[in-house]
Amino acid sequence: MKPLRTATRRSTPGAVVPPEGEAGPGVVLGGRPRTNRFPPVWHAWFARQTEPRLAALDELVDEHLERRALRRYLRRLKHATVFAFVGAAAAAHWFSDQIAWLAAHMPALRALWTLVTGA
Repeated sequence: MKPLRTATRRSTPGAVVPPEGEAGPGVVLGGRPRTNRFPPVWHAWFARQTEPRLAALDELVDEHLERRALRRYLRRLKHATVFAFVGAAAAAHWFSDQIAWLAAHMPALRALWTLVTGA
């Protein structure tokens, strides 16, 4: 059986390669350093950012996260409420059927029911 061949990567000149087993920022474990290249539009966008703009962006993101968490909580609360009402209605229906069956088959319960309702 032949051993698998792995392609060797050439590192770019001047690139700092960390020692084996250590990873730095932007380094794939066991690989060469990688660079993220942004298009000029993004370079211009980053250049336009100031402290007040970044602070406003942080506030917008925080508000969005809070609204999303609140929506999730309210959705779960709504589902729990609907489940509770449907479960209570099903239980009441089942118990009323059981009581009606018992009253129909037990004369003492029928007499008690007549006494309670006055019918």
